[in-house]
Amino acid sequence: MNEDPLIGKKLSNFLIQGVLGRGGMAQVYYGVDVKLQRPVAIKVIDARFRGKPRYAQRFVKEARAVARLRHENIIQIYFADDQDGFYYYVMEYIEGQDLAAYLSDFVLRGELPPAEEVIRIGRAVASALDYAHEHGVIHRDVKPSNVLLSNDGRVILTDFGLALDLQEGSAGEAFGSPHYISPEQARRSTDAVPQSDLYSLGVILYEMLTGVTPFDDLASASLALQHIIQPPPSPRSLNPRLSAETEAVLLKALSKNPAERYQTGAELMDALERALAAAEPTAERILPLPPPPASVIAGKTRPAARKPLPPTPPPRPRRRSALIPLLFLLGLALLAAYYLYPNQIAALIFPPTPTALPLPTTESPLPVVPPTETPTLIPSRTLAPTATPRPTISATPSPSPTDTATLTPTATSTPPAPTETATVPSATAENTLTATLTPLVTATTTPLYPNYKRIWLYYDQSGFYIYNASDSNRSISPIAFERLDSAGNVLNRFDGLLWSDLYPILHPGRCMRVEIQSSPYLYLNPPICRDYYYSTRILPRTSNLIFWTPRPDSAQFRVLWMNEEVGRCDISAGFCEVYIP
Repeated sequence: MNEDPLIGKKLSNFLIQGVLGRGGMAQVYYGVDVKLQRPVAIKVIDARFRGKPRYAQRFVKEARAVARLRHENIIQIYFADDQDGFYYYVMEYIEGQDLAAYLSDFVLRGELPPAEEVIRIGRAVASALDYAHEHGVIHRDVKPSNVLLSNDGRVILTDFGLALDLQEGSAGEAFGSPHYISPEQARRSTDAVPQSDLYSLGVILYEMLTGVTPFDDLASASLALQHIIQPPPSPRSLNPRLSAETEAVLLKALSKNPAERYQTGAELMDALERALAAAEPTAERILPLPPPPASVIAGKTRPAARKPLPPTPPPRPRRRSALIPLLFLLGLALLAAYYLYPNQIAALIFPPTPTALPLPTTESPLPVVPPTETPTLIPSRTLAPTATPRPTISATPSPSPTDTATLTPTATSTPPAPTETATVPSATAENTLTATLTPLVTATTTPLYPNYKRIWLYYDQSGFYIYNASDSNRSISPIAFERLDSAGNVLNRFDGLLWSDLYPILHPGRCMRVEIQSSPYLYLNPPICRDYYYSTRILPRTSNLIFWTPRPDSAQFRVLWMNEEVGRCDISAGFCEVYIP
């Protein structure tokens, strides 16, 4: 059982009630100050590091560094202590969203934030950084997900987990977020200076005014190298409405040499505000922005840097080429050959490409399903044995013991029989899991987005897991799931916004999950997720948000993207594949 032992636990005056987010070395919980009756956020060092003094020391340093900073745009620390081996500190709870989710909403609509909001948010972050720098603290991880936008209009800089205290030194190397890291910090983290944080702020401003970050790569090392050696693309090549003055401010903020950047956040924001105010609309600037590619819609995958076009040479007088008549005659010859021998010519020009299907793996308790010619059908498969015994669970009543059969993997596009039953062997004879596998057929014979991005869903009695099987980042907020009854009516709903509150983007090859608190069964935890989740939600067993578990009145749930249905999943199958933009 994977029940969080801290839910319901009281640390000093603070009662822990739920999980807000999980990071690399700590968890953040939602709690209540039982004496002052106010909500709080409680950051607790992860169990893996509780016995390691080096990490405990770094955790305590973070609390000390932030506790001495008293600024309206910096998260406030209320209390810190250690109890029963738990190092923790208590912060103010901010009700709202982070800047990453805010920007993602604009990108989904094909828009950019208004200039006034860019200045308002930028000034608040710059003010927080200037104040921290004056008190000897360098943040080292300034990025949109660490900027909170409260419902009452405050802008708060949070998560000083990588902060460098210039008085006490660093607790070792710490690598910031690669999309926003400064060149000197990419070389060596302890080389960070106050202007390193302002470089990261410059990347955020660049993103707010163009819709993309200046550099992007799936590999962190390659992305860091781009920050070190590659000039950023011209902001005006991405947003023609920007003025030359605004572009100059952004490029200065992203100078490779810290001495060539703005030396304070106030100086940077003053220059940007002047540039935006001085910009006059011209024919060039009122052109509409091109629609963002699907990768940009996801939030963090950015187009490759564009090289500036060379100056246009003066036009030369055209000369009639003797090659044109020859090409015309060749085209006529090919056209005549096609009418005489259509199959042979088509095969010559467009040779068929063999499709290589991945082989099933025996390492996962649930399969990785390759796409087929009819991808809305779940291919028949053999479920691999699990090393951990699980109690007997019947997803749907089996007609009789003789109806149980082991399914074998198939690499063809032929759909399996309408209903088949598979028995999953486990470590002991008395603990077996019997599940009825029914081919999943959507309302149409082909998926709504057959050429778009594949998402795999794993689920059982204890939890629901979403895996990005595509090669692009996907924004998680537009996705939703709805339980259906036998007549197709919606019984309840779970929105991806509940995940995006913790982390807005699902990266390729990564997972997010929802698990049922105090489940009597072992958690599924698919091996394909590698026990690493960007976002985790824990729901009580009575929650109306649970949509994937077997119920007598419900056999399917549907998947929606931007409130448009993209697939239906059979609850008894335990696995489903859908395609999203």
